[in-house]
Amino acid sequence: MARSMLVSRTVMSPALLALVCTLSLAAGPEVRAVPEERNTTYGPNLLFVNPGDLFSGALTVEYERAVNPWFGVAGGLSVWSFRGVFIPDGQPSYTAISPELSARFHFVRNAPGGFWLGPTASFGYLLESSTGVLTRPWSWGLSVTAGYNFIIGHHFTVQIGGGGGFIDYGERLVWSPRVRFGLGIAF
Repeated sequence: MARSMLVSRTVMSPALLALVCTLSLAAGPEVRAVPEERNTTYGPNLLFVNPGDLFSGALTVEYERAVNPWFGVAGGLSVWSFRGVFIPDGQPSYTAISPELSARFHFVRNAPGGFWLGPTASFGYLLESSTGVLTRPWSWGLSVTAGYNFIIGHHFTVQIGGGGGFIDYGERLVWSPRVRFGLGIAF
């Protein structure tokens, strides 16, 4: 009986209980590699038209593909056809077809949804200049854009954002701001 009281007091001792708790906390939680799962309420693809580019004198169709939860790749095709409100009066406007390629780093939600930031490279084929003179038939540009892709329901997508960069039409580098207001689908 004395032995069972000793065991009972030892087991119930606050000092022993504190020691067991301290050792279990010091050991820390078990660490396991858990693969990050993708939000499956929508697909990894976005396809949309960007009416915001009308401010620059262009109309753009874009496609984005999620490569992993934090990164996506986007490609687009812009058709420049008139003088936009962002083009200064002294700068010529162009008629051109311009494909572009973008890398998009997603920070809030899994790609292609949520906030993203990334560089864009574009290459264009110039058809006509408002001055009537083309120094060469191609152009190139580099820019940085940021935006947020709202995926509403499972398919409807709204993109809001902006950015800017430099474009070389053959005469000199010019600053080109960009408004991103895209409407499209996720699939």
